[in-house]
Amino acid sequence: MELNLTGRDKHSTPDELANLSAVMIHGDEIFVDQGAIHGKSRLERGIDFRAARSAEDVPHGEKVAVVWVTLKTYESGRGFSGIASAELLIDFEHGIGYKAMGPLVNQMDRAVKGRVDVSNLSSEQRVKLAGFLQQLRADLWENTPEEVKAELV
Repeated sequence: MELNLTGRDKHSTPDELANLSAVMIHGDEIFVDQGAIHGKSRLERGIDFRAARSAEDVPHGEKVAVVWVTLKTYESGRGFSGIASAELLIDFEHGIGYKAMGPLVNQMDRAVKGRVDVSNLSSEQRVKLAGFLQQLRADLWENTPEEVKAELV
């Protein structure tokens, strides 16, 4: 007799979650940092986010954009699907920061569901993000629907 406790032959994760990435935008710098998924990006390390209860508690903070990006398989191949951004406020000199967990999690959820919301990014940041994604993986950019690309450029 065999017990099948999981009800599946193999363990699997939803495709959307297996393809979630975080792109950080800080000033002129833009890079992928998967640590952001767990709140441990290289910009967040060493920063005390517990000290600040609101953005006003970090008066000298610098805005850092966290952009959640997901992939999807289209008829033409894999491409970018969900792109949603949120902000952190970090005072690097004093080692304190503020992040509103609600917007971070909600934007991650939007990206996982294939939605695009980059309303908190400046037009310059959107163009920078589009160029970065295009340069990072031209094949994925080519397979990305025009309506997704249009939100960035």
